[in-house]
Amino acid sequence: MKNNSDQYPCIIHSNTTSRHDGGVALLLENGTICAVAAERVGNRFKHSGDSRIAYDYLKARFQDTLCCAFGSDTDYFVDISDGLEMSNHHLYHAASAYYASPFDEAAVLIIDGQGSEGGKLASTSIWKGEEDKLTFIETPHLTEGTFAPESIGHFYTAIGAFAGMQELNEEGKTMGLAAYGQPSEYLDYFRRFACSNSDGSYVIDPRFTLAILGNTLGPKFYEWNPQPPEIQEVWTELLKLRNRPIREKGRDVTKEDMNIAYAGQIILEEIVLGLVRRVKRLVGSDYLCLAGGVALNAIVNGKILQERIFKDVFIFPAPGDDGQAIGKLFFHIHSSRLNVDTKAKTGFYGPVYEHNMIQSTILEYGNQLRIVTSKADAVLAEVVDRIIDGKVIGWYQGASELGPRALGHRSILSDPRKPDMREHINLKVKHREWYRPLAPIVLEEEASVYFELDRPSPFMLIITSVNPSKRSMIPAVTHVDGTARVQTVNRSQDNKMYDLIRLFANKTGLPMLLNTSFNKRAAPIVESPKDAIEAFLSMTMDSLVLGDFLIEKTSV
Repeated sequence: MKNNSDQYPCIIHSNTTSRHDGGVALLLENGTICAVAAERVGNRFKHSGDSRIAYDYLKARFQDTLCCAFGSDTDYFVDISDGLEMSNHHLYHAASAYYASPFDEAAVLIIDGQGSEGGKLASTSIWKGEEDKLTFIETPHLTEGTFAPESIGHFYTAIGAFAGMQELNEEGKTMGLAAYGQPSEYLDYFRRFACSNSDGSYVIDPRFTLAILGNTLGPKFYEWNPQPPEIQEVWTELLKLRNRPIREKGRDVTKEDMNIAYAGQIILEEIVLGLVRRVKRLVGSDYLCLAGGVALNAIVNGKILQERIFKDVFIFPAPGDDGQAIGKLFFHIHSSRLNVDTKAKTGFYGPVYEHNMIQSTILEYGNQLRIVTSKADAVLAEVVDRIIDGKVIGWYQGASELGPRALGHRSILSDPRKPDMREHINLKVKHREWYRPLAPIVLEEEASVYFELDRPSPFMLIITSVNPSKRSMIPAVTHVDGTARVQTVNRSQDNKMYDLIRLFANKTGLPMLLNTSFNKRAAPIVESPKDAIEAFLSMTMDSLVLGDFLIEKTSV
């Protein structure tokens, strides 16, 4: 994320193509790229589309220090309250994935809900990247109007809604729930409406998506009007399939919900794998880059690797719309041929909070907190002992991760060997659904011993099988179907996390920890030291590490 020159032109970009997951990205004068999603700052409203919040936050930190662009002719921030830009949504997704990848040439596949391209709505597009250039290849199912009913992303959202998801942006829950399902009549029925063709193209009957969303999330969140009779006929058929009404908010999931999620997940995999083969045929590269919200489906990503259609696959850590601003910045850098390295070595693009700021924030909380130690080596040793003792630790370091996955800088850590730890964290710490999986963070050189994984997975975007002989060793991070969403780490990516896991391995023989995002239910991942302390005080966690400070609650 840095180059070796002394000074660079300061540049600012924001997300201007969608109203959710806003964000801002900066090229600082030292060559560093800094980016933050709007949801992480200000009012900390999850999936906030107000990029102005992120802009003001970064302006307060960097104006007149490392960024002189605010208010200048290289400040390209756009306030979308007057309307979205009606083009280039997929271009910026493609730029985020390709320019951050380690490849000098690659095929690029974008799959999401929808985004504007030339005044129409696209939900799938194919590109070719060669050095600084991105070339458009194909986009099927371009749609007029305000909604793309043939979208793969919207199809999967509809599946979740039919399985009882009550809110927007709950596709990750659908993915987790799918592991508990099994083949049922839903799979064959759904295939009548959504399938992959022999040439890798796909068909999604718009009546299916409109029928479900038009009777669930659409009226609730988008004030949709009642659907016409031909759409309601499909809805009536769908309801007849169910043995009971759609789950109400607060009710636990049923086996039927699991089977619906399973069916949707299988069809999603079939469609995306067909598209990946089509991309290979159309572009011909040995390498693939993925972006768009569907690229967060780590099960599909794992299947793409398993099929070995491409030699290697890269997925940017923020493939959804929280990566739009940095995609615009990457595109600007490469189209202007600026000498800036955009290849993503880590996902840590957020601003850094210095030691003194962390210390002063701790002191603001007076007698609510107690500093146990502030010596780096002592912190690591004490944290390992506490994790072995069954404690749950908040872990806050350096720059925050861009994207929805905590990658070891804004994490909750515990022992993956404890059989009851997943239930404890889901129900007692994060107060969320019992079926949500938790992730292993493992030393890169040891990953293949425990998982069917032959490459690094630094951004926690690949689900793969846990080696059968190891599943009983790590029950807290092994999902019900024997899989795990793996994050690998090496010393150059995160030396402190590497040392922590290595010390844990020295004492236990296991080179991994349980890792989940540092946030309460329905809240975004913590960004600032203050966010971390506020979350810690309100959650059932045993200790918090802020930089080199190990702290406890005095009330415990």
